[in-house]
Amino acid sequence: MKIASRRLFCIAAMVALSFSGGTAAGEPNPIPLGAHAFGTGYAELTASWLEWSLAIPTSSNPLLDPDGAFAALGQSGKVWFLAGTVGGTATRNVTIPTGTALFFPIVNYLWVNTPEYGDAPWSAAQDTNVRGILAANMDTAYGLTLEIDGRTTANVNALRVSGEVGDCTLPDDNIFGVPFDPVPHKCVADGYWALLAPLSAGSHTVHFAGNVAALLFWLDVTYHITVRGH
Repeated sequence: MKIASRRLFCIAAMVALSFSGGTAAGEPNPIPLGAHAFGTGYAELTASWLEWSLAIPTSSNPLLDPDGAFAALGQSGKVWFLAGTVGGTATRNVTIPTGTALFFPIVNYLWVNTPEYGDAPWSAAQDTNVRGILAANMDTAYGLTLEIDGRTTANVNALRVSGEVGDCTLPDDNIFGVPFDPVPHKCVADGYWALLAPLSAGSHTVHFAGNVAALLFWLDVTYHITVRGH
C-alpha cells in the first residue's frame, strides 16, 4: 500500500552566509543556498521542517490551518517554520518574536518510508530510489512565486533542495489518515525552499505560490506577519 506521503501530499528556497541575530543591512532575503540560520543550513532545516509538520495532529496541523491560528504550534528557537497547504489557497496571520528566521517550502514533495505498507527498509539503496522518485516529480514544478513585502524574488528556481533525511513521528490523528507503526519513520523531501533572515519589527507580508504538473498540485499562500519588537 502506497500512502499519500508520495502520491497526494505536496506541500507546501551561492554564497556562504551566516547570521547570529538581527538582519544585516543589505542582507538578501531569502538568503542564498549554502547559508546558515543560527548554525543550521537549508538541507538540515528541511528535515526539521518535516519532523515539525508531520508530528502535529490533523485537528491543529498548520498545513490545514485556514487563518494562522495554529502557526505557532511546535515552534521554538530562532528559526520558525511556515506551512503551505495540501493544495489550494490560504491566508494566515501570525505573530513571531523579533530576531526569528523563517523557513518554508514554496512547493515540495515528501516521502515517509513505511515498511509496514510495503516500502523497502531504509538503506543507501532506498535513499537513492526515493530521491529519484521525488526529483522526477519536482522536476515538473512551474509557476513558482515568492514575494516578500511586495517584492518579487527573482531567483526562486535556484532554491531547489533535496534535503537531509529526518526521523518523523506521526500521531494517531495524522494528516494522512492512516495508522503508522509507533516508531519514527525516515522521511525526506525535495522541493523549493526559502530561508528568510529575521524581518524587522512591524508588519510584513510573505506570499508564495506554485504548481507541480506531475501531481496536479497547486497552492497559493499569503502570510501576514507581525514581528514583535523588544
